[in-house]
Amino acid sequence: MAPGPVDSTAASPANFPLSLGTGGKEDPVHRASVNAFLRAKNIDPKGPFQLEIWPSDIRELPNDYARSALFTVRNKTEKRQSMERHQIFHVHKEVKITYTGVELRADDDELVWQQILDYAKHKPLGEPIEFNLHELCNDLGWSINGRNYEKARRSISRLKANEVRVENERHSRGVAISMIHDYEFEGEGEKGTKYRVRIHPNLILLFAGSTSTRLTWKPYRTLTPIARRLYDYFASHKSPFPLKLSTFHSMCNSSCGTERKWRSMVKAACGEIVAAAMVKAMWIEDDFVRCDR
Repeated sequence: MAPGPVDSTAASPANFPLSLGTGGKEDPVHRASVNAFLRAKNIDPKGPFQLEIWPSDIRELPNDYARSALFTVRNKTEKRQSMERHQIFHVHKEVKITYTGVELRADDDELVWQQILDYAKHKPLGEPIEFNLHELCNDLGWSINGRNYEKARRSISRLKANEVRVENERHSRGVAISMIHDYEFEGEGEKGTKYRVRIHPNLILLFAGSTSTRLTWKPYRTLTPIARRLYDYFASHKSPFPLKLSTFHSMCNSSCGTERKWRSMVKAACGEIVAAAMVKAMWIEDDFVRCDR
């Protein structure tokens, strides 16, 4: 299906009303709260909203996603879970994330979404961004072949077919959006397959102010899924507290069934992160992962 003309006002908040976890219905009280929140972050509530243009070797991830089980770490042979309004784990009790859709994983979906956001940073949120699968796989560091093209297609589909609802009791605000608002595609072959994707402007609520984490892309994308999730947590805090092994197990939604094996897996992930020169030191002491950044 060839991309058609797109309304130039697509990024306007009037065309993408802030749902704030209200099922898509406008709520004046919540809207006023969100407008005040955005103004406090020096963002005009009337839009258009645009992500900061971070350097080309950087990707950015909302802290609320980095500290939750939104992107899981499970064996590839395990079937992905299908969830409906399922509360997923977050390390901070005041943040509640409810997920509807097929399980997203750190192995692929986390990377694909961050790369799509990198394309999106150059335009106001809500405006279409265009890329092809050759470009996407190349930027992900994946080999250019039909298998990885199909892997990318499936990930894009999962990122569209979901709702992520984030509520923060401390700030009395929330947002419910799909990771990708919508997309169009052209061509089915292994070469030249093109996508036109839109990201909902509500995403700005998860990036406003100091609420996101910048990640050095090349070493980050080469980490194994468990190491990447471990780094997500420590990178998303300026002065991170030690992370309990059991808490990290929940953050990964891991199916690892024994404490001994889990400790061994996390120890290997610590070594991987240090070897990639992403932190000075990372180790396990008692039942906690500690980090010297």
